[in-house]
Order: sequence, then C-alpha cells, then structure tokens
Amino acid sequence: MRKLLTFTLLVFLSLFAFAQQKPQPFGLKLGISTKEETMKIIAKEGGRVVGSGYKVIKGDVVNPNVEGVEVKGLPVDNLVSATFWFFKGKLYRIEYRFPLSMNKEEFYVISEQLRKKYGNPRRYVRPYLADGIAEWNFGDVRMSLIAPWVSWSMYLIYEHTPTAREVERSDQEVFNKETAKPKRGL
Repeated sequence: MRKLLTFTLLVFLSLFAFAQQKPQPFGLKLGISTKEETMKIIAKEGGRVVGSGYKVIKGDVVNPNVEGVEVKGLPVDNLVSATFWFFKGKLYRIEYRFPLSMNKEEFYVISEQLRKKYGNPRRYVRPYLADGIAEWNFGDVRMSLIAPWVSWSMYLIYEHTPTAREVERSDQEVFNKETAKPKRGL
C-alpha cells in the first residue's frame, strides 16, 4: 500500500513538472501586464515604437478601447516588427511578423523551435497549397504560428482568449453605435 501511495504521488508530481508554462514573451503576461509595464520592457529590450493607433474595425470606424503599438528593434531572430495590442490598457495580444519565402522554410524552422519548447501543437497544417498553421493552447492563452500561402510575411501571435472575446464584443458595440448615427453632408 505504501509503495502504491508513493508511486501515485510521484506520478502526480511529475505531471506538474511537465505541465507547460504559458508563453510570456519578454516576461509579459497576457491579460495582466499594463501598457506602461509593457512599454518599459520594450524600451529596456531595445525596441523602438514606429507607430500606434486605435484598432480599425471597418472603413473609418475605430475602437478607442483597443490600441496597437508597432515596435521594431526587439532582440528576436529575423523579426521584422511586433505589434502589441491593449484593451483598456491591458496587454491582450502580441503579433510578431517575420519574413517568409516562397518555399515556407521559415515556417518549418520556427514551428520546430516552438515544438521543442512547448511540445506538439494542438493543431498543425503544413503550408503546402494552404495556409500553414501551428497552434498551441495554454488555458487562457493561445499561441499561433501562421504562414499565409500567398504572402511574404509570417506571424507568431500570442493572445489572451478571454480578453480577445471582450474585444470582439467591444468592436461590435462600437460598430453598431457608429453606424446607427445618421450621415450628414449628403
């Protein structure tokens, strides 16, 4: 009985040892880190802001609750730029943009690096006559590597899924409010 209890305890503890940690690029916590904290870390890492603005929903309708900040110069191999997205001042999404060649070799290299660090993806689609997708889930954080079939760019996206759903609701509310207004000048 004692051996069985010890064995059960060891198995239980090993499950915790191999449990995947949520990705935290540069130590940032999606859904928790504030814009001010994020900007300090970006500056400390050598990044420089090259643009910012509110999220465009459609046409000239923007959501003032969602702000994006585009950054260059972060110490990530082959990174073209990164966009940090905030909902009401909290970091909820990070989009890394990488160059992508016609043979999609970069997708295979980065997906293998992520696989070694986080294990096999929950979803995987080879970029052969289709968009390449590798997706991992970590509870309330989703990490996706996306290589559009017809594109010169590939994206690694970290997203806090509960906040992303709030952003979708906020986008719909803002869009409905803005499009319900009567148009002037015609």
